[in-house]
Amino acid sequence: MTLTFIYRNTPWSCLVGIILFISHSASAQKDAQFSLFSLNQLYLNPAAAGADGLTKFQLTHRSQYVGYQSTNEDEGGALSTQMFSFSMPVKNFGIGFYALNDKSGPRNDQDFKLSASYHFPLAGGNLHIGASAGLFRQSLDYGKLRARDPDDPLIQTGTISEINPDFTVGVRYVADAFYVGASLNHLLEPKYKLGSETASNPLPKTVYLNAGVNIELGYLLDVQPIVLVKSDISTVSVEGGATVTYNKRYWAGATYRQQDTYFIIMGGIYLLPDQSLRLSGAYDMVIGGNKAKSPSSFEVMLSYALPSPKFGKKTIIRTPRFRF
Repeated sequence: MTLTFIYRNTPWSCLVGIILFISHSASAQKDAQFSLFSLNQLYLNPAAAGADGLTKFQLTHRSQYVGYQSTNEDEGGALSTQMFSFSMPVKNFGIGFYALNDKSGPRNDQDFKLSASYHFPLAGGNLHIGASAGLFRQSLDYGKLRARDPDDPLIQTGTISEINPDFTVGVRYVADAFYVGASLNHLLEPKYKLGSETASNPLPKTVYLNAGVNIELGYLLDVQPIVLVKSDISTVSVEGGATVTYNKRYWAGATYRQQDTYFIIMGGIYLLPDQSLRLSGAYDMVIGGNKAKSPSSFEVMLSYALPSPKFGKKTIIRTPRFRF
């Protein structure tokens, strides 16, 4: 699920309450992880399609545990994720699409989803109800695994892949001062045998909650506390922090992730005066947890936004010279 708040000149009690309420053991969801989650709403929640009234194109690359060296040279090295996403408002609807590639050693996941959301007014804001449908592909390269008994006839060879349909539902409330949402991913829990008749390897249902608050501090400065909670019911992971935006052009921030005790610094800049092109980045540092991993990860995102498209007849402009 996805929960997000943006309050102006309001206390942080709701945000802190969410963190304290759900803050216990972490960690083993199978979905790709992004530090720039506050900029990546469509991946978390299909109800975010068409959000902000802008047509957006986004490219994201993430390298996890940079410089990680495995004991097996053929294992594949550090984890990496790439994603392209597109989102556009169409009157009272929003449409979106994303394509994701997530590689972790011998395993490779690819996720392709079309999203749609419907927006209608409610209590001074807008309620967005969304769903997404697509294909989720898993592949496993058995050549990168080391077997205890290499001659075991049950061990597969080469790369084996499977594709299953996958669905997500979500809801989001948006007002001038805040937005709140919730989503449930992998609704049908698709299963992957990957060459073994006895295996199931399902994608567990995953709930996403994320929240953010916008507080204006003067004319040029905005502070946005943010939080993300994700759970596959058996485990929970929480991260949160805040970003600061100066003059609607430069921003910087930091978050803390409970899983493996991460401290994340991030920032970005609008490269064009009309704020259509934005470059953002994040750097993760492991300050606890498993010391065997490389202590750093990084993420970079390039996004381009267009105004919302106009539909219907053009407005007649009358002038004194050509009045009729």
